[in-house]
Amino acid sequence: MFAVPGWSVSASALKQQREPQVQSKANDSPKPKANPKNNKRKRDDQVTKKNVGAMFRRHIEGLKDLKPDKKRKKEHNNEAPKQAANEPAAAAENDAEESKGSKKRRRNKNKGQQQQTGEEQATPKEAPAAESLPAAPPKTEATLTPLQQAMRQKLISSRFRHLNETLYTTPSTKALELFTASPELFDEYHAGFSRQVKESWPSNPVDGYISAIRTRGAVPPPKKGNKPDPRSRALPLPRRPNGSCTIVDLGCGDAALHRSLLPSAKKLNLKLSSFDLHAPEGSPITKADISNLPMDAGSADIAIFCLSLMGTNWVSFVEEAWRVLRSDGKGECWVSEVKSRFGKVHRKRAQIGAKRTLTKAEKKKLKKKGAADDDAGSDVDDADIFAEDARPNQDDETDISAFVEVFRTRGFVLKSERVDKSNKMFVKLEFVKHGAPSKGKYANAAAAAPATGKKRFIEKKPVAADNGMSAEEEAAVLKPCVYKIR
Repeated sequence: MFAVPGWSVSASALKQQREPQVQSKANDSPKPKANPKNNKRKRDDQVTKKNVGAMFRRHIEGLKDLKPDKKRKKEHNNEAPKQAANEPAAAAENDAEESKGSKKRRRNKNKGQQQQTGEEQATPKEAPAAESLPAAPPKTEATLTPLQQAMRQKLISSRFRHLNETLYTTPSTKALELFTASPELFDEYHAGFSRQVKESWPSNPVDGYISAIRTRGAVPPPKKGNKPDPRSRALPLPRRPNGSCTIVDLGCGDAALHRSLLPSAKKLNLKLSSFDLHAPEGSPITKADISNLPMDAGSADIAIFCLSLMGTNWVSFVEEAWRVLRSDGKGECWVSEVKSRFGKVHRKRAQIGAKRTLTKAEKKKLKKKGAADDDAGSDVDDADIFAEDARPNQDDETDISAFVEVFRTRGFVLKSERVDKSNKMFVKLEFVKHGAPSKGKYANAAAAAPATGKKRFIEKKPVAADNGMSAEEEAAVLKPCVYKIR
C-alpha cells in the first residue's frame, strides 16, 4: 500500500479476498482425487493357476452370451435417435395433412357460405323490406336553421318516396308483412302522403267521395216499385230493405272518410268499415289484406278504392270487391286513380261493351230512314247501365279501356255518366256489380250457384267474354308510381 500523507491504514486491518465457492447440491458427493496408480480396473478376485479355468468360464464365456444383448442395446440405441429424428418428420407430415384437411374444410365452408349468400341474393326474402329503406332522420327537439330544416325535409321526402315505390312494386302480402314487422312505417308513410297532398295536389279524391255520400245519402229512396227519377242530379245510395247502406273503404289510409262521416252516420243510416295493412291503436281501421277481406259475401253496398290499387296483385282486390258486394245489380264500386298510371289514347279506338246511348240526332236519323228495328229501339230504351262511350274525348288523352276490360271480366259494368276526367291528376269511375266473372278467382261463381224461386222468374245474366289478356298483362294495365332518382 502507498502511504498517503494524512491518511494511512495499517496492514492489519486489511483482509485477504477469496473467490466465493459454489455450494454443491446435497445429493452430490465430493469427487475423490484422481490417483494415477489406481487407474487399473480392480477385480474382486485375483487369477491364480488354480482358478484360471473357473475365471475363464465366468468372465470370457459369459461375455459371449451377453454379446447379443449388447448388440440389441446398441441397435436399440442406434434406432432411438433415428426414431427421434423421424418423429418430427412424421409429426410434420401429420400436421401438413391436418392443415391440408383444415384448408379444404375451410375452403368448402367458404364456398358453401358464398353459395348460400348467392342463393339469398338470387331469391329475395319474404319480409319487406324495411332494411332496404333509407334510414329515418333522428327525432330532435333542437331549433334547426332553415338550411337544416330543408335538408331534414328532403330526407323525410326521400324515405316516403322509397316506401311508396315499394308498396307499388310488391304484392299485398309482402306489404302486410312489412307493416307488421315495422308498424312505425305506416305513420311515416301517411305523414308524407298528407304533406304531398297539401303541397302539390289540386284536390283530394276522398273529399269528393265524402261530399257525394252526404249528398246521395240525403236523397230519399224511391217508393217501392218506382225507379229513381232520372231528372234528379243525385241518385240515392243503394240501401237494404231496412234502409241501411254499408260502405267499405278498401285501403283507407288514415281513415279520413270514416272519421268525416262518423258524426252523420246515424242520421244517414250508414254502416262504415275501413280496411288497411295496419291498424294504429284507437283508430277505426281493421287490419287486413285487401285480397282476402274478413267479410261475408254480399254484405256491402258500396266498395271504394281511393288511390289504393297499389300492389302488383291489384286485380285480386277487384275480385274481392265483387265477392263482398251485393249481387242484385245495385252493388257499386267507386275507383279513383292517378292518370299517369293509365296509358295514352290510341287514335283508333274500339268500342268497349256492346251497348251505348244514342244521341237525339242519331235517333231522328234512324226514325227518318226507317232503320230503327225492335233491337235498335231496345238499345235506346235500355236500362241506365252501359259501357263507356267509345267516342273519342278531345279534352283528355287518358285511355281507361284496358282498365275497364279488367273490371268487366270480373263481373262489373261501367256507368258512362260516372266517368270523371275533369281533374288534371285523377280519374274517377263508378262500376256496378252485374253478372258473373269470366276470369279470376270467382269465375262463373254466380252461374254455378243454385237458383232459388220459380224458374219463370229467374233471370239468366249473361257471362262476359274473356278479354284474351294474360294475368301479367292485366297486372301491367296499371303502371306503378315510380319516382325519378334525384
